[in-house]
This record gives sequence, C-alpha cells and structure tokens, in this order.
Amino acid sequence: MRVSPSLKRRVTEPLLQLLRQGVTPAKLARCVAFGGLIGVFPAIGATTVLAAGAAVAFRLNMVAIQAVNYLVYPLQFVCLIPLYRAGEWLFGAEPLSLSLGDIVALVRDTPLTAINRLWTVTWHASVAWCLLSLILIPIVTLVLTPVFRRLAP
Repeated sequence: MRVSPSLKRRVTEPLLQLLRQGVTPAKLARCVAFGGLIGVFPAIGATTVLAAGAAVAFRLNMVAIQAVNYLVYPLQFVCLIPLYRAGEWLFGAEPLSLSLGDIVALVRDTPLTAINRLWTVTWHASVAWCLLSLILIPIVTLVLTPVFRRLAP
C-alpha cells in the first residue's frame, strides 16, 4: 500500500520517530486509541483538555495523544449526529431536530430551552461515547500494538 507524502510526513513519520525515541509499541497503540476516540468526543472544544487529562492519568505520551486527537478532528463532526442519536436511544429521549434552521429558531425563540435541550443531548451523547470507548479503546490497542511492534526499529 502506497502512503501519500502528506500522510507520511504528518502521521507516519512522527509515530515512527516516537518509536525510535523509546516509546513502546503498546504505549503508542494506547496513545493512538485514546487520542482517536477522545478526538470524536461529542462536545466541541473539549477534546484537547480530555486528551491531556488522559495522557496524565494513564502516563501516555502527550505529543502522540494530542497529535492523533488533532488528526481525527474532522471525524468529530461526522460522529456528532450518530452519537447524539445513540444517546437519545440509550436514554429514551425525544429526538432533537438537528437542522440548522430549527436550532437557530429554538435559540432565538426560547434560549433557555435551547440551552437545556442542547446540554441534555450532549451529555446523553457523552454517555453513549463513554460506553463505546470502553469497548473500542482495548480493541484498537490490541489491533495496533502488533502493527507498531513490526514498525519499531
């Protein structure tokens, strides 16, 4: 498989450099798993702080986890609605209309109701994200550890 020069320069080389500096393949796999999953957390603007907290709490490489967190940033927007819907399903909540016009009208007409509804949808989605992360972080770590072992010098 041929890797594009941009992807190689921005992703592959920095990860290989970390392996050369002594970060173990297992730790690097955990950094990628945590950074990738934290990067799609359903609260815009919270991922940098969450990734830093995870790096400190789990003694992970701060540069690696933040790099992956920033790399998956576009996926956060892709995952928002599925996570919102998963949270609504999980809690049996009434689905919020997520069209831009409906949200603007809600904020304009009843700002306190809008804040309450958006807060509720976000924390429901956050719980759904937590449950998914409990499953996906170990799986991603298990899959990536042997890959990074093969790439290690």
